[in-house]
Amino acid sequence: MKARRMLGLVSVTTAMLTAVVLLYGCGGESTKETTLSIQDTFRTSLHATRLGKATWYSRANGGFEGLTNVSITQMGCMKCHPGTKADGTPIDPATYQPGCDDCHTSPGSPVSDQICLKCHSRQAREMQFYSDIHRQKGFRCMSCHTLEDVHGDGRQYAAWLEPGAVKAKCENCHPQVTSNPAHNIHTKDVDCLACHTQSIVSCYNCHLQSEIQGNVKRPHTVLKDYMLLLRRKDTGKVYTGTIMTLNYNDKTFVAVAPYRAHTIARNARKCEDCHDNAAIREYNQTGRIVLTTWDGSKVVNKKGVIPVPPDWQTAFQLDFVDYTGDPTSPTTDPTKWVFLKTGADGKQMLYAEPLSQEQLQKLSQPYTSP
Repeated sequence: MKARRMLGLVSVTTAMLTAVVLLYGCGGESTKETTLSIQDTFRTSLHATRLGKATWYSRANGGFEGLTNVSITQMGCMKCHPGTKADGTPIDPATYQPGCDDCHTSPGSPVSDQICLKCHSRQAREMQFYSDIHRQKGFRCMSCHTLEDVHGDGRQYAAWLEPGAVKAKCENCHPQVTSNPAHNIHTKDVDCLACHTQSIVSCYNCHLQSEIQGNVKRPHTVLKDYMLLLRRKDTGKVYTGTIMTLNYNDKTFVAVAPYRAHTIARNARKCEDCHDNAAIREYNQTGRIVLTTWDGSKVVNKKGVIPVPPDWQTAFQLDFVDYTGDPTSPTTDPTKWVFLKTGADGKQMLYAEPLSQEQLQKLSQPYTSP
């Protein structure tokens, strides 16, 4: 009987160790099979492979490489890491490889939001400008993101936008929406984010020569108080979108993509924010939408909700600038930005489709709330 109790205790202890490893990830003294399984999934995770960067940059996908003719392996993108490991150990970019100790100070240790935000700086920037209903209620990164989002699920994904790569979604906690006129009209065709996102925040006009020559990220400015409306390709639903832009050797580029901002409001935006707004009126009157403008000293962006029309490649107008300072300097002289030109030499859209003509027509009509 005593031996049976001991065997039962061993079984329970093993199960607890397995749970600890599954809860905290890469570390933990568990069974060899469990540890190897987690290590294997991490190897193919986006945190380990960084494939999202290569997918967007590659010439084959219409990316920046087509203009620069510089391989992504010649830049620091695939080994990017902010300074130190989780325990403070300095990073040597020449030998760095992604690993468990990027996030865990010791095997199985909990990971704070501040560790996540060291790499996910765009989300940190959102927090500077906007509230979020989930943060207000005390949610942490892992309140919504699953362990498979972080450690991988054993599959290798080309980017976080690939179906299945990120398991976090509104419907996980909100399986049913309250019946109201807006929900009843839009739920089947419009994603929650399209109405409940306050704004997209994105850098603008990254100076790629600084990245290549000095491993320095040097955007001209930050765009905020705007949001694109496009269709996410895997669901067909209207979704929030973003632009990413760069210049290199007088060549300019814009990429359009779906994006999930962490600026969620409990109360959705007003109907008139999307229907018959300034951007759709500009498009209907002129056939273009001016996204960014050089005002003589800096680039400013159009505010509000901006639809992505079928002819977005010619309709979107952007002004670009160039940095005339030392591209290898870690500091940026704001007086060294000069106007370069209007228009993007390269244009790219992945994981998304423009709005349809039918959707544009609906947006063009003034909407009166019931």
